[in-house]
Amino acid sequence: MPTMVSRVCLLLVVVCGLLSSGVNGFTIGTHCQCSQNLYTEVRPAGSSFRLPTTQLNGFRSFLRDVFSRSKTQDGKAEKRAAPSALTAPPDMTTDASKKPSRIPIESCSLCIIGGGVSGLTASITASSSNKNDDKIVILEASETLGGRVQSDKTSDGYTLDRGFAVFIEEYPFSKAVLDYEALKLGKFLPGALVKVKGSDTLARVADPLRQPESLLDAVLAPVGSLIDKIALLPLIFTVRTKTVSELFQEPETNTLDALVNKWRFSDVILDRFFRPFLEGIYLAPLEEQSSRMFSFIFKMFSEGAATLPAGGMGAITQQLVDKATAAGADIRVDHAVSKISQNDQGFLLETLDGGTRLQAKSVVIATDGDVAQKIISQLEGFESFEALPKQKQREVGCVYYSFKSEVPVKDPILILNGIGKERGNEENPVNNVCFPSCVAEGYAPAGCGLCSVTLLKGAMDVYKGREEELDHAVRNQLGTWFPDQKEDILNTWKLERIYSIPKAQPSQFNGPLPANVNGGRNCGTYRGKDLPKGLFVSGDHMATATLNGALESGVNAGAAAAKALK
Repeated sequence: MPTMVSRVCLLLVVVCGLLSSGVNGFTIGTHCQCSQNLYTEVRPAGSSFRLPTTQLNGFRSFLRDVFSRSKTQDGKAEKRAAPSALTAPPDMTTDASKKPSRIPIESCSLCIIGGGVSGLTASITASSSNKNDDKIVILEASETLGGRVQSDKTSDGYTLDRGFAVFIEEYPFSKAVLDYEALKLGKFLPGALVKVKGSDTLARVADPLRQPESLLDAVLAPVGSLIDKIALLPLIFTVRTKTVSELFQEPETNTLDALVNKWRFSDVILDRFFRPFLEGIYLAPLEEQSSRMFSFIFKMFSEGAATLPAGGMGAITQQLVDKATAAGADIRVDHAVSKISQNDQGFLLETLDGGTRLQAKSVVIATDGDVAQKIISQLEGFESFEALPKQKQREVGCVYYSFKSEVPVKDPILILNGIGKERGNEENPVNNVCFPSCVAEGYAPAGCGLCSVTLLKGAMDVYKGREEELDHAVRNQLGTWFPDQKEDILNTWKLERIYSIPKAQPSQFNGPLPANVNGGRNCGTYRGKDLPKGLFVSGDHMATATLNGALESGVNAGAAAAKALK
């Protein structure tokens, strides 16, 4: 009979073997940091689904078996037959999902899988639409809520949004769902500063319609010809006089085609303004962006301000969490759903750790498109969904620096890399820069500053696995943009963190499920097939690749779920 020491040794061997083979398999809703705590790969929380891992369940049973044999009776180890050499340790090769579970089944009216913006909004909408005091449970796989809209707080008092983003105050569903006064929004100035190749100063792209005093700057700015600036007038007139619905009814093409052939802009203004500006928003080349989405976002920027909430973009999520909690939602983090099945009472859900079994009358899958597809494929009649093409995801990187020296640009304004074809290469990885501490409160301690640098996928790919070299390249490039602060940038600015965000946005043009649908897709269908009664899908992939789309799809799914419960 093995001794306790030998059992511990055997246990260590098994642990090492499981770790090396990747016990955690499919994990979404977490972010992984390197040992230096400076590099972070962000995976969108709100996914809340992980494939069941038979190996993990078997290992738990094996642990119980190993330690139960170490118990003693009258000073002697309890004797128990060792497993046959031809038989794996208990449950290691058994599908644990087929074993009858002893975990009691909870009941709820509505279960929402995913605690991102869309899932939280669905909960709030369902609560306000249903007066029956139905129990609503939100299951989130990760440790935090908010999905793509989160902020991290550093030990030295800085707020780092997980990828640079702005809050556009004219978004229709933002105005309907959120309390702007409570967010204490700080506004960006209209327009942008542009780094133009061969110039030692930053050029100003101004909006003379909202800032008449900037008319001369707008005319003289070296970001395009006079003809380009005149061509802006009919574009602005069109987006301002048409409704959002009318803009989405226009014939769709890619944005590059629209800018060149419809609006007649030159390559100069494309390279110096439209490419860095729009690619910084939609994280894709102009030829992979929807012309309708361009018209929509241009309308939003021309009619309202880009802003940042006090304390970071995570304040939006916190407000939604507070609203959902106040409405009675039971929100559970670290609850990754591993299994879903349909029955006469609705749907039975089980979590990865085996600690929760939930019977729900209705379910909203508020995850990214890939995860929603995996969940739905578990249901009878939908097995083929697993093999369907996946929706393309957009990637982005973000680098944060803190500093106590003079801020290079005091104005709350976006700064674009307008150098043209060299933008995004190894020597010029930066796409755009912002100083959030100049825009809203709470991003930096008093007397300090914070710099946010956005890098598109191409630049992140170039420096993959070379974070120290990326840091040097970014500092060197910023030093050429802000020569008066070059020494501080190179020597005293502190690198706070580098974020890599592989699922920053769903694709909005071509491919399966392009996220460019104003009003949102029918939340009771998916990939052209009606879903079982009581099952709904939400997320920006079901509407538009924007915060507005996430909110809109959440409202749609929440209202549909509330109606189904009546």
